[in-house]
Amino acid sequence: MHKSNRLKSILISGAMAISSLAAPFTAVVSPSLTANAADSDNYAKLLQYSLYFYDANMCGKNVESTTRLSWRGNCHTSDEVDGGFHDAGDHAMFGQPQGYSASTLGWAYYEFKDAFEATGQAAHYKTIADYFAKFFRDATVLNGDTVSKVCIEKGDGDMDHAYWGPPENQGNRGGCKWTTDGAANIVAEYAAALAANYVNFGNPDDLKYAKALYNFAKQHQGSYSCKFYGNKDTSDELGWAACWLYLATKDSAYKGDVDNIGKAYWVHCWENVSLGAAMLKGEITGDWSAAGYLGDLSGDGYKFIDAWGSARHNATAQMCALVAAKYNKGNAAWAKGQMQYLTGDKAFANGQSYCLVVGFKPNASSMPHHRAASGTDTAESDGVPSKYSLIGALCGGPTDANGTYADKRSDYQANEVAIDYNAGFVGAAAGLYYHYKTGTPDSTSSLPGVKGGSSDGPVVTQTPGTTANPGTQPTSQPTTQPTTQTPTVTTQTPSSSGDGYTIKPNKKVTYSALGEDERMIGFSYKDFGISSSEKITEVQVNISANKNIGKYVGQFGTSTTDSANGYWAMGDEITQSISGN
Repeated sequence: MHKSNRLKSILISGAMAISSLAAPFTAVVSPSLTANAADSDNYAKLLQYSLYFYDANMCGKNVESTTRLSWRGNCHTSDEVDGGFHDAGDHAMFGQPQGYSASTLGWAYYEFKDAFEATGQAAHYKTIADYFAKFFRDATVLNGDTVSKVCIEKGDGDMDHAYWGPPENQGNRGGCKWTTDGAANIVAEYAAALAANYVNFGNPDDLKYAKALYNFAKQHQGSYSCKFYGNKDTSDELGWAACWLYLATKDSAYKGDVDNIGKAYWVHCWENVSLGAAMLKGEITGDWSAAGYLGDLSGDGYKFIDAWGSARHNATAQMCALVAAKYNKGNAAWAKGQMQYLTGDKAFANGQSYCLVVGFKPNASSMPHHRAASGTDTAESDGVPSKYSLIGALCGGPTDANGTYADKRSDYQANEVAIDYNAGFVGAAAGLYYHYKTGTPDSTSSLPGVKGGSSDGPVVTQTPGTTANPGTQPTSQPTTQPTTQTPTVTTQTPSSSGDGYTIKPNKKVTYSALGEDERMIGFSYKDFGISSSEKITEVQVNISANKNIGKYVGQFGTSTTDSANGYWAMGDEITQSISGN
Protein backbone atom coordinates (compact mmCIF):
# COMPACT_ATOMS: atom_id res chain seq x y z
CA MET A 1 0.00 0.00 0.00
CA HIS A 2 1.16 3.51 -0.78
CA LYS A 3 0.21 6.87 0.66
CA SER A 4 -2.16 7.49 -2.22
CA ASN A 5 -4.44 4.76 -0.90
CA ARG A 6 -7.87 5.92 0.08
CA LEU A 7 -8.33 7.29 3.57
CA LYS A 8 -11.05 6.95 6.15
CA SER A 9 -11.45 7.80 9.81
CA ILE A 10 -10.35 5.14 12.27
CA LEU A 11 -13.10 3.00 13.79
CA ILE A 12 -12.51 -0.03 15.96
CA SER A 13 -14.84 -2.20 13.88
CA GLY A 14 -12.35 -2.38 11.05
CA ALA A 15 -8.92 -3.76 10.49
CA MET A 16 -5.28 -2.83 10.62
CA ALA A 17 -2.31 -3.92 8.60
CA ILE A 18 1.43 -3.52 8.58
CA SER A 19 2.96 -3.47 5.12
CA SER A 20 6.59 -4.30 4.48
CA LEU A 21 8.92 -3.99 1.54
CA ALA A 22 11.80 -5.80 3.15
CA ALA A 23 11.57 -9.10 4.99
CA PRO A 24 9.49 -11.56 7.03
CA PHE A 25 9.10 -10.52 10.63
CA THR A 26 7.27 -11.33 13.82
CA ALA A 27 4.97 -8.52 14.84
CA VAL A 28 3.71 -7.68 18.31
CA VAL A 29 0.85 -5.24 17.88
CA SER A 30 -0.33 -3.42 21.01
CA PRO A 31 -3.17 -0.95 20.58
CA SER A 32 -2.74 1.23 23.64
CA LEU A 33 -6.19 2.32 24.73
CA THR A 34 -6.75 5.52 26.66
CA ALA A 35 -9.78 7.62 27.46
CA ASN A 36 -10.78 10.25 24.92
CA ALA A 37 -8.82 13.43 25.38
CA ALA A 38 -10.78 16.21 26.98
CA ASP A 39 -11.78 18.91 24.52
CA SER A 40 -9.22 21.17 26.19
CA ASP A 41 -6.45 19.22 24.50
CA ASN A 42 -8.34 17.37 21.79
CA TYR A 43 -6.19 18.81 19.06
CA ALA A 44 -7.33 16.24 16.50
CA LYS A 45 -10.90 17.49 16.87
CA LEU A 46 -9.70 21.10 16.87
CA LEU A 47 -7.91 20.60 13.56
CA GLN A 48 -10.90 18.77 12.09
CA TYR A 49 -13.29 21.56 13.05
CA SER A 50 -11.02 24.39 11.97
CA LEU A 51 -11.14 23.33 8.31
CA TYR A 52 -14.93 23.44 7.95
CA PHE A 53 -14.98 27.24 7.96
CA TYR A 54 -13.51 27.14 4.46
CA ASP A 55 -16.36 24.91 3.30
CA ALA A 56 -18.73 27.60 4.54
CA ASN A 57 -16.97 30.37 2.60
CA MET A 58 -16.52 28.74 -0.79
CA CYS A 59 -17.71 30.79 -3.76
CA GLY A 60 -18.63 29.92 -7.33
CA LYS A 61 -20.14 27.32 -9.61
CA ASN A 62 -18.64 24.29 -7.87
CA VAL A 63 -19.49 24.96 -4.25
CA GLU A 64 -22.24 22.37 -4.02
CA SER A 65 -20.04 19.60 -5.43
CA THR A 66 -17.02 20.56 -3.32
CA THR A 67 -18.14 21.77 0.11
CA ARG A 68 -18.64 19.32 2.94
CA LEU A 69 -21.50 21.39 4.35
CA SER A 70 -25.04 20.50 3.34
CA TRP A 71 -26.33 24.07 3.70
CA ARG A 72 -24.03 25.69 1.15
CA GLY A 73 -24.72 25.80 -2.57
CA ASN A 74 -23.45 27.44 -5.73
CA CYS A 75 -23.36 31.22 -5.66
CA HIS A 76 -22.17 34.24 -7.66
CA THR A 77 -22.09 32.06 -10.75
CA SER A 78 -21.83 35.04 -13.11
CA ASP A 79 -18.52 36.27 -11.66
CA GLU A 80 -15.94 37.04 -14.32
CA VAL A 81 -13.51 34.79 -12.43
CA ASP A 82 -15.11 31.80 -10.79
CA GLY A 83 -14.24 30.34 -7.43
CA GLY A 84 -12.18 31.43 -4.48
CA PHE A 85 -13.49 32.11 -1.00
CA HIS A 86 -15.65 34.80 0.54
CA ASP A 87 -13.51 36.99 2.73
CA ALA A 88 -15.33 36.88 6.05
CA GLY A 89 -18.99 37.04 7.01
CA ASP A 90 -19.52 38.93 3.76
CA HIS A 91 -19.29 37.73 0.16
CA ALA A 92 -16.58 39.87 -1.42
CA MET A 93 -13.12 38.55 -2.30
CA PHE A 94 -10.09 40.65 -1.39
CA GLY A 95 -6.80 39.49 -2.86
CA GLN A 96 -4.53 40.34 0.06
CA PRO A 97 -6.19 38.12 2.71
CA GLN A 98 -7.09 35.55 0.03
CA GLY A 99 -3.44 34.99 -0.88
CA TYR A 100 -2.29 35.25 2.72
CA SER A 101 -4.81 32.67 3.93
CA ALA A 102 -3.94 30.16 1.22
CA SER A 103 -0.18 30.51 1.68
CA THR A 104 -0.44 30.31 5.48
CA LEU A 105 -2.56 27.18 5.24
CA GLY A 106 0.06 25.78 2.87
CA TRP A 107 2.73 26.58 5.45
CA ALA A 108 0.73 24.75 8.12
CA TYR A 109 0.51 21.63 5.95
CA TYR A 110 4.17 21.85 4.96
CA GLU A 111 5.31 21.96 8.58
CA PHE A 112 2.72 19.67 10.15
CA LYS A 113 1.78 17.26 7.39
CA ASP A 114 2.04 14.36 9.84
CA ALA A 115 -0.71 15.90 11.96
CA PHE A 116 -3.08 16.25 9.00
CA GLU A 117 -2.46 12.66 7.96
CA ALA A 118 -2.64 11.16 11.44
CA THR A 119 -5.98 12.84 12.15
CA GLY A 120 -7.46 12.01 8.76
CA GLN A 121 -7.65 15.65 7.64
CA ALA A 122 -5.16 15.61 4.74
CA ALA A 123 -7.74 15.02 2.01
CA HIS A 124 -10.06 17.70 3.38
CA TYR A 125 -7.22 20.19 3.46
CA LYS A 126 -6.15 19.30 -0.09
CA THR A 127 -9.67 20.00 -1.36
CA ILE A 128 -9.48 23.47 0.19
CA ALA A 129 -5.95 24.11 -1.05
CA ASP A 130 -6.79 23.08 -4.60
CA TYR A 131 -9.90 25.29 -4.58
CA PHE A 132 -7.70 28.24 -3.65
CA ALA A 133 -5.08 27.30 -6.24
CA LYS A 134 -7.56 26.97 -9.09
CA PHE A 135 -8.88 30.44 -8.33
CA PHE A 136 -5.39 31.97 -8.36
CA ARG A 137 -4.63 30.35 -11.70
CA ASP A 138 -7.98 31.41 -13.17
CA ALA A 139 -7.43 34.94 -11.83
CA THR A 140 -4.15 35.17 -13.76
CA VAL A 141 -4.08 35.92 -17.49
CA LEU A 142 -0.89 34.62 -19.06
CA ASN A 143 0.65 35.51 -22.40
CA GLY A 144 3.09 32.67 -22.73
CA ASP A 145 4.99 32.73 -19.44
CA THR A 146 4.27 36.41 -18.86
CA VAL A 147 1.42 37.75 -16.74
CA SER A 148 -0.67 40.37 -18.50
CA LYS A 149 -3.24 41.00 -15.75
CA VAL A 150 -4.41 39.63 -12.41
CA CYS A 151 -7.80 39.76 -10.68
CA ILE A 152 -7.24 41.21 -7.22
CA GLU A 153 -10.85 41.74 -6.02
CA LYS A 154 -14.31 40.32 -6.63
CA GLY A 155 -17.26 42.42 -5.60
CA ASP A 156 -17.55 45.96 -4.31
CA GLY A 157 -17.17 45.91 -0.54
CA ASP A 158 -19.74 48.62 0.20
CA MET A 159 -22.30 47.17 -2.21
CA ASP A 160 -21.75 43.72 -0.79
CA HIS A 161 -22.04 44.86 2.82
CA ALA A 162 -25.44 46.41 2.12
CA TYR A 163 -26.82 42.89 1.70
CA TRP A 164 -27.50 40.52 4.59
CA GLY A 165 -28.59 37.09 3.48
CA PRO A 166 -27.31 33.84 1.97
CA PRO A 167 -24.79 34.13 -0.88
CA GLU A 168 -26.90 31.80 -3.00
CA ASN A 169 -29.62 34.47 -3.19
CA GLN A 170 -27.44 37.54 -3.62
CA GLY A 171 -27.74 39.55 -6.80
CA ASN A 172 -25.15 41.91 -8.21
CA ARG A 173 -22.43 42.77 -5.69
CA GLY A 174 -20.02 44.39 -8.13
CA GLY A 175 -17.53 43.05 -10.63
CA CYS A 176 -13.85 42.15 -10.66
CA LYS A 177 -10.93 44.51 -10.22
CA TRP A 178 -7.76 43.79 -12.20
CA THR A 179 -4.16 44.98 -12.10
CA THR A 180 -1.81 45.24 -15.06
CA ASP A 181 1.14 47.01 -13.47
CA GLY A 182 1.07 46.88 -9.67
CA ALA A 183 -0.45 45.31 -6.54
CA ALA A 184 2.75 43.37 -5.90
CA ASN A 185 1.62 42.73 -2.33
CA ILE A 186 -1.33 40.72 -3.63
CA VAL A 187 0.32 39.14 -6.65
CA ALA A 188 3.26 37.93 -4.55
CA GLU A 189 0.83 36.34 -2.09
CA TYR A 190 -0.81 34.47 -4.96
CA ALA A 191 2.65 33.33 -6.04
CA ALA A 192 3.49 32.17 -2.52
CA ALA A 193 0.24 30.24 -2.21
CA LEU A 194 0.72 28.46 -5.53
CA ALA A 195 4.36 27.66 -4.82
CA ALA A 196 3.43 26.27 -1.41
CA ASN A 197 0.74 24.13 -3.00
CA TYR A 198 3.30 22.83 -5.47
CA VAL A 199 5.70 22.00 -2.65
CA ASN A 200 2.93 20.14 -0.84
CA PHE A 201 1.23 18.35 -3.73
CA GLY A 202 3.39 18.71 -6.84
CA ASN A 203 0.96 20.15 -9.42
CA PRO A 204 3.25 21.59 -12.14
CA ASP A 205 0.63 24.18 -13.17
CA ASP A 206 0.87 25.70 -9.70
CA LEU A 207 4.61 26.17 -10.09
CA LYS A 208 4.26 27.58 -13.61
CA TYR A 209 1.84 30.26 -12.44
CA ALA A 210 3.77 30.94 -9.23
CA LYS A 211 6.93 31.73 -11.19
CA ALA A 212 5.09 34.02 -13.59
CA LEU A 213 3.28 35.85 -10.81
CA TYR A 214 6.48 36.35 -8.84
CA ASN A 215 8.22 37.80 -11.89
CA PHE A 216 5.28 40.17 -12.40
CA ALA A 217 5.41 41.27 -8.75
CA LYS A 218 9.17 41.89 -8.97
CA GLN A 219 8.72 44.02 -12.08
CA HIS A 220 5.72 45.97 -10.73
CA GLN A 221 6.44 46.52 -7.04
CA GLY A 222 3.76 49.07 -6.33
CA SER A 223 1.38 48.10 -3.54
CA TYR A 224 -2.41 48.11 -3.65
CA SER A 225 -4.79 49.16 -0.89
CA CYS A 226 -8.54 49.35 -0.67
CA LYS A 227 -10.94 50.68 1.92
CA PHE A 228 -10.96 47.38 3.77
CA TYR A 229 -7.34 46.20 3.44
CA GLY A 230 -4.44 48.62 3.32
CA ASN A 231 -0.79 47.99 2.51
CA LYS A 232 2.30 50.19 2.21
CA ASP A 233 5.19 47.81 1.70
CA THR A 234 5.69 44.82 -0.60
CA SER A 235 9.10 43.57 0.52
CA ASP A 236 7.66 41.09 3.03
CA GLU A 237 5.32 39.50 0.48
CA LEU A 238 8.12 39.28 -2.08
CA GLY A 239 10.40 37.63 0.48
CA TRP A 240 7.63 35.23 1.51
CA ALA A 241 7.04 34.21 -2.11
CA ALA A 242 10.78 33.88 -2.74
CA CYS A 243 11.06 31.40 0.13
CA TRP A 244 8.33 29.20 -1.28
CA LEU A 245 9.73 29.33 -4.79
CA TYR A 246 13.17 28.43 -3.50
CA LEU A 247 11.72 25.47 -1.60
CA ALA A 248 9.91 24.46 -4.78
CA THR A 249 12.82 24.82 -7.19
CA LYS A 250 16.11 25.19 -5.28
CA ASP A 251 16.87 27.87 -7.88
CA SER A 252 19.65 30.16 -6.66
CA ALA A 253 17.88 33.13 -8.24
CA TYR A 254 15.31 32.95 -5.45
CA LYS A 255 17.97 32.30 -2.82
CA GLY A 256 19.29 35.83 -3.22
CA ASP A 257 15.84 37.22 -2.43
CA VAL A 258 15.61 34.92 0.57
CA ASP A 259 18.94 36.18 1.92
CA ASN A 260 17.65 39.76 1.74
CA ILE A 261 14.69 39.16 4.06
CA GLY A 262 14.83 41.66 6.91
CA LYS A 263 14.01 41.38 10.59
CA ALA A 264 10.40 40.80 11.65
CA TYR A 265 8.86 42.97 14.36
CA TRP A 266 5.23 41.82 14.16
CA VAL A 267 3.25 38.63 14.19
CA HIS A 268 2.62 36.87 10.88
CA CYS A 269 -0.63 38.31 9.49
CA TRP A 270 -2.36 39.32 6.26
CA GLU A 271 -0.73 42.76 6.20
CA ASN A 272 2.76 41.68 7.24
CA VAL A 273 4.22 38.25 6.48
CA SER A 274 7.75 39.22 7.45
CA LEU A 275 7.80 36.79 10.40
CA GLY A 276 6.73 33.86 8.25
CA ALA A 277 9.34 34.84 5.67
CA ALA A 278 12.01 35.19 8.36
CA MET A 279 11.19 31.76 9.75
CA LEU A 280 11.35 30.10 6.34
CA LYS A 281 14.64 31.91 5.81
CA GLY A 282 15.83 30.32 9.04
CA GLU A 283 14.83 26.89 7.81
CA ILE A 284 16.50 27.42 4.44
CA THR A 285 19.73 29.12 5.53
CA GLY A 286 20.07 28.24 9.21
CA ASP A 287 20.01 31.95 10.08
CA TRP A 288 17.06 32.65 12.38
CA SER A 289 18.20 36.11 13.44
CA ALA A 290 15.49 37.83 11.39
CA ALA A 291 12.77 35.99 13.34
CA GLY A 292 13.42 38.02 16.47
CA TYR A 293 9.71 38.49 17.17
CA LEU A 294 9.60 34.89 18.35
CA GLY A 295 11.24 36.11 21.56
CA ASP A 296 8.05 38.01 22.39
CA LEU A 297 5.99 34.82 22.48
CA SER A 298 6.22 34.07 26.18
CA GLY A 299 4.33 34.51 29.43
CA ASP A 300 1.19 32.94 30.85
CA GLY A 301 -1.23 35.79 30.19
CA TYR A 302 -3.34 36.07 27.06
CA LYS A 303 -1.15 37.29 24.20
CA PHE A 304 -3.10 40.37 23.16
CA ILE A 305 -1.69 41.93 20.00
CA ASP A 306 -4.50 44.00 18.53
CA ALA A 307 -8.05 44.92 19.46
CA TRP A 308 -9.43 43.78 16.11
CA GLY A 309 -9.36 40.02 15.82
CA SER A 310 -7.21 39.44 18.88
CA ALA A 311 -7.91 35.70 18.81
CA ARG A 312 -6.80 35.60 15.17
CA HIS A 313 -3.40 37.13 16.02
CA ASN A 314 -3.09 34.96 19.11
CA ALA A 315 -3.70 31.77 17.13
CA THR A 316 -1.20 32.75 14.44
CA ALA A 317 1.38 33.56 17.11
CA GLN A 318 0.78 30.05 18.45
CA MET A 319 1.37 28.61 15.00
CA CYS A 320 4.65 30.49 14.69
CA ALA A 321 5.80 29.30 18.11
CA LEU A 322 4.90 25.71 17.21
CA VAL A 323 6.75 25.85 13.89
CA ALA A 324 9.76 27.32 15.70
CA ALA A 325 9.55 24.59 18.35
CA LYS A 326 9.85 22.00 15.60
CA TYR A 327 13.33 23.42 14.97
CA ASN A 328 14.12 23.97 18.67
CA LYS A 329 13.57 27.71 18.27
CA GLY A 330 10.24 28.10 20.06
CA ASN A 331 8.07 27.02 22.98
CA ALA A 332 5.25 24.57 22.24
CA ALA A 333 4.07 24.68 25.86
CA TRP A 334 3.46 28.42 25.53
CA ALA A 335 1.21 27.80 22.53
CA LYS A 336 -0.67 25.10 24.41
CA GLY A 337 -1.37 27.52 27.24
CA GLN A 338 -2.56 30.20 24.83
CA MET A 339 -4.94 27.83 23.07
CA GLN A 340 -6.62 27.21 26.42
CA TYR A 341 -7.84 30.80 26.30
CA LEU A 342 -9.39 30.30 22.87
CA THR A 343 -11.12 27.04 23.81
CA GLY A 344 -12.48 28.40 27.09
CA ASP A 345 -10.26 26.37 29.39
CA LYS A 346 -8.44 29.31 30.94
CA ALA A 347 -9.95 32.52 32.27
CA PHE A 348 -8.91 35.92 30.98
CA ALA A 349 -7.75 38.67 33.32
CA ASN A 350 -11.38 39.65 33.97
CA GLY A 351 -12.10 36.19 35.34
CA GLN A 352 -14.28 35.22 32.38
CA SER A 353 -13.66 32.34 29.99
CA TYR A 354 -15.09 31.89 26.50
CA CYS A 355 -14.81 29.16 23.90
CA LEU A 356 -14.33 31.22 20.75
CA VAL A 357 -14.47 28.23 18.37
CA VAL A 358 -18.01 27.79 17.06
CA GLY A 359 -19.42 24.34 17.79
CA PHE A 360 -16.35 23.06 19.61
CA LYS A 361 -18.11 22.96 22.99
CA PRO A 362 -21.74 23.27 24.08
CA ASN A 363 -21.08 26.76 25.46
CA ALA A 364 -19.01 27.97 22.50
CA SER A 365 -19.71 31.18 20.61
CA SER A 366 -22.78 30.58 18.45
CA MET A 367 -23.63 33.90 16.82
CA PRO A 368 -20.71 34.84 14.58
CA HIS A 369 -21.06 37.81 12.25
CA HIS A 370 -21.67 35.64 9.17
CA ARG A 371 -24.45 36.14 6.65
CA ALA A 372 -24.67 32.60 5.27
CA ALA A 373 -24.81 30.91 8.67
CA SER A 374 -27.11 33.39 10.38
CA GLY A 375 -30.32 32.66 8.51
CA THR A 376 -31.52 36.13 9.49
CA ASP A 377 -32.42 39.22 7.48
CA THR A 378 -30.20 41.57 9.45
CA ALA A 379 -27.03 41.54 11.50
CA GLU A 380 -28.90 43.29 14.31
CA SER A 381 -30.55 40.03 15.37
CA ASP A 382 -28.51 39.11 18.41
CA GLY A 383 -31.29 37.23 20.15
CA VAL A 384 -32.04 34.96 17.19
CA PRO A 385 -30.07 31.69 17.08
CA SER A 386 -28.02 31.05 13.97
CA LYS A 387 -29.81 28.87 11.45
CA TYR A 388 -26.63 26.89 10.79
CA SER A 389 -23.64 26.14 12.98
CA LEU A 390 -20.53 27.75 11.50
CA ILE A 391 -18.55 24.84 12.83
CA GLY A 392 -14.88 25.51 13.53
CA ALA A 393 -14.94 29.25 12.89
CA LEU A 394 -12.66 31.25 15.17
CA CYS A 395 -14.42 34.39 16.40
CA GLY A 396 -12.51 37.64 16.73
CA GLY A 397 -12.33 37.46 20.50
CA PRO A 398 -11.65 39.95 23.30
CA THR A 399 -11.26 43.58 22.32
CA ASP A 400 -8.83 44.34 25.13
CA ALA A 401 -6.19 42.56 27.19
CA ASN A 402 -8.62 42.25 30.09
CA GLY A 403 -10.83 39.87 28.12
CA THR A 404 -13.87 41.98 27.19
CA TYR A 405 -16.09 39.93 24.86
CA ALA A 406 -19.76 39.22 24.15
CA ASP A 407 -21.24 36.66 21.76
CA LYS A 408 -23.26 39.11 19.64
CA ARG A 409 -23.86 38.80 15.90
CA SER A 410 -23.96 42.56 15.50
CA ASP A 411 -20.46 42.96 16.93
CA TYR A 412 -18.41 42.77 13.75
CA GLN A 413 -15.24 43.39 15.72
CA ALA A 414 -15.38 40.82 18.51
CA ASN A 415 -17.49 38.28 16.60
CA GLU A 416 -16.01 38.72 13.15
CA VAL A 417 -14.93 35.53 11.39
CA ALA A 418 -12.68 35.47 8.32
CA ILE A 419 -10.53 33.24 6.18
CA ASP A 420 -7.36 34.84 7.54
CA TYR A 421 -8.57 34.26 11.12
CA ASN A 422 -8.84 30.53 10.58
CA ALA A 423 -5.61 30.21 8.59
CA GLY A 424 -3.33 30.64 11.59
CA PHE A 425 -5.83 28.77 13.75
CA VAL A 426 -5.59 25.71 11.48
CA GLY A 427 -1.80 25.95 11.79
CA ALA A 428 -1.98 26.19 15.57
CA ALA A 429 -4.30 23.18 15.85
CA ALA A 430 -2.09 21.13 13.52
CA GLY A 431 1.03 22.21 15.38
CA LEU A 432 -0.42 21.29 18.76
CA TYR A 433 -1.37 17.86 17.48
CA TYR A 434 2.09 17.48 15.94
CA HIS A 435 3.76 18.20 19.29
CA TYR A 436 1.29 16.56 21.70
CA LYS A 437 -0.64 13.99 19.63
CA THR A 438 -3.78 14.11 21.77
CA GLY A 439 -7.42 13.66 20.91
CA THR A 440 -9.50 12.05 18.18
CA PRO A 441 -11.70 13.59 15.47
CA ASP A 442 -15.46 13.45 15.83
CA SER A 443 -17.55 11.20 13.63
CA THR A 444 -18.81 13.33 10.76
CA SER A 445 -22.29 11.91 11.30
CA SER A 446 -22.40 13.75 14.63
CA LEU A 447 -21.49 17.14 13.19
CA PRO A 448 -24.40 19.50 12.43
CA GLY A 449 -24.62 20.53 8.80
CA VAL A 450 -21.83 18.24 7.61
CA LYS A 451 -22.84 16.13 4.64
CA GLY A 452 -23.51 12.49 5.36
CA GLY A 453 -20.79 10.25 4.02
CA SER A 454 -18.13 12.95 4.03
CA SER A 455 -14.88 11.04 4.05
CA ASP A 456 -11.25 11.41 3.24
CA GLY A 457 -10.58 10.14 -0.24
CA PRO A 458 -7.16 9.71 -1.81
CA VAL A 459 -4.50 12.35 -1.28
CA VAL A 460 -2.64 12.23 -4.57
CA THR A 461 0.70 13.99 -4.61
CA GLN A 462 2.50 14.42 -7.91
CA THR A 463 6.25 14.03 -7.70
CA PRO A 464 7.91 17.46 -7.95
CA GLY A 465 11.09 17.83 -9.90
CA THR A 466 12.94 19.02 -6.80
CA THR A 467 13.02 18.26 -3.12
CA ALA A 468 9.92 19.62 -1.42
CA ASN A 469 10.57 19.11 2.26
CA PRO A 470 13.71 17.62 3.83
CA GLY A 471 12.88 14.54 5.81
CA THR A 472 10.01 13.38 3.63
CA GLN A 473 12.01 11.74 0.87
CA PRO A 474 10.68 8.40 -0.39
CA THR A 475 12.84 5.60 0.92
CA SER A 476 14.70 3.44 -1.55
CA GLN A 477 13.79 -0.16 -2.19
CA PRO A 478 15.86 -2.80 -0.41
CA THR A 479 18.67 -4.15 -2.54
CA THR A 480 18.02 -7.79 -1.68
CA GLN A 481 14.88 -9.85 -1.21
CA PRO A 482 14.49 -12.22 1.73
CA THR A 483 14.50 -15.97 1.49
CA THR A 484 11.11 -17.43 0.73
CA GLN A 485 9.38 -18.97 3.73
CA THR A 486 6.21 -20.99 3.94
CA PRO A 487 3.45 -18.89 5.48
CA THR A 488 2.50 -19.98 8.96
CA VAL A 489 0.02 -18.55 11.41
CA THR A 490 0.12 -19.11 15.14
CA THR A 491 -2.86 -17.74 16.99
CA GLN A 492 -2.76 -16.55 20.56
CA THR A 493 -5.32 -15.27 23.03
CA PRO A 494 -4.76 -11.56 23.52
CA SER A 495 -3.51 -10.37 26.87
CA SER A 496 -4.65 -7.11 28.38
CA SER A 497 -3.54 -4.67 31.03
CA GLY A 498 -4.32 -1.14 32.07
CA ASP A 499 -2.11 0.04 29.23
CA GLY A 500 -3.78 -1.86 26.42
CA TYR A 501 -4.00 -5.20 24.64
CA THR A 502 -1.16 -7.26 23.24
CA ILE A 503 -1.22 -10.12 20.78
CA LYS A 504 1.70 -12.01 19.23
CA PRO A 505 0.35 -13.49 16.01
CA ASN A 506 3.72 -14.69 14.64
CA LYS A 507 2.45 -14.23 11.11
CA LYS A 508 4.88 -14.66 8.24
CA VAL A 509 4.63 -13.70 4.60
CA THR A 510 6.34 -15.23 1.56
CA TYR A 511 7.42 -12.01 -0.10
CA SER A 512 8.76 -13.45 -3.34
CA ALA A 513 5.27 -14.65 -4.17
CA LEU A 514 3.63 -11.28 -3.63
CA GLY A 515 3.63 -7.90 -5.30
CA GLU A 516 4.81 -4.89 -3.35
CA ASP A 517 1.29 -3.73 -2.57
CA GLU A 518 0.36 -7.12 -1.08
CA ARG A 519 3.24 -7.55 1.35
CA MET A 520 1.39 -7.07 4.55
CA ILE A 521 0.23 -8.68 7.75
CA GLY A 522 -3.33 -7.86 8.69
CA PHE A 523 -5.31 -8.05 11.90
CA SER A 524 -8.89 -7.34 12.78
CA TYR A 525 -9.48 -5.26 15.87
CA LYS A 526 -11.79 -7.98 17.13
CA ASP A 527 -8.72 -10.24 17.35
CA PHE A 528 -7.61 -8.17 20.32
CA GLY A 529 -10.81 -8.43 22.30
CA ILE A 530 -11.35 -4.68 22.18
CA SER A 531 -14.82 -3.68 23.32
CA SER A 532 -17.06 -1.37 21.30
CA SER A 533 -16.95 1.25 24.06
CA GLU A 534 -13.21 1.76 23.75
CA LYS A 535 -11.34 4.12 21.44
CA ILE A 536 -7.96 3.33 19.92
CA THR A 537 -5.51 6.20 20.30
CA GLU A 538 -2.19 4.43 19.84
CA VAL A 539 -0.91 1.28 18.15
CA GLN A 540 2.60 0.02 18.82
CA VAL A 541 4.26 -2.45 16.46
CA ASN A 542 7.35 -4.39 17.52
CA ILE A 543 9.31 -6.04 14.73
CA SER A 544 12.04 -8.65 15.09
CA ALA A 545 13.86 -10.87 12.60
CA ASN A 546 15.89 -14.07 12.69
CA LYS A 547 18.56 -12.79 10.30
CA ASN A 548 20.25 -9.57 9.26
CA ILE A 549 17.78 -8.05 6.82
CA GLY A 550 19.20 -4.55 6.63
CA LYS A 551 16.73 -1.80 5.88
CA TYR A 552 13.06 -2.39 6.71
CA VAL A 553 10.62 -0.12 4.89
CA GLY A 554 6.93 -0.29 5.74
CA GLN A 555 3.76 1.46 6.81
CA PHE A 556 0.94 0.98 9.27
CA GLY A 557 -2.62 1.36 8.06
CA THR A 558 -6.09 1.11 9.55
CA SER A 559 -9.51 0.79 7.95
CA THR A 560 -13.20 0.49 8.69
CA THR A 561 -13.35 -2.65 6.60
CA ASP A 562 -11.48 -5.93 6.28
CA SER A 563 -11.31 -5.45 2.52
CA ALA A 564 -7.95 -4.50 1.01
CA ASN A 565 -9.90 -2.33 -1.42
CA GLY A 566 -11.51 -0.31 1.35
CA TYR A 567 -10.59 3.13 2.66
CA TRP A 568 -7.28 2.92 4.49
CA ALA A 569 -5.72 5.62 6.66
CA MET A 570 -1.99 5.30 6.18
CA GLY A 571 0.79 6.34 8.50
CA ASP A 572 4.13 7.64 7.33
CA GLU A 573 6.65 5.23 5.85
CA ILE A 574 8.89 3.68 8.50
CA THR A 575 12.53 3.07 7.69
CA GLN A 576 14.57 1.03 10.14
CA SER A 577 17.77 -1.02 9.95
CA ILE A 578 17.05 -4.42 11.54
CA SER A 579 19.55 -7.08 12.53
CA GLY A 580 18.67 -10.67 13.42
CA ASN A 581 18.36 -11.64 17.06
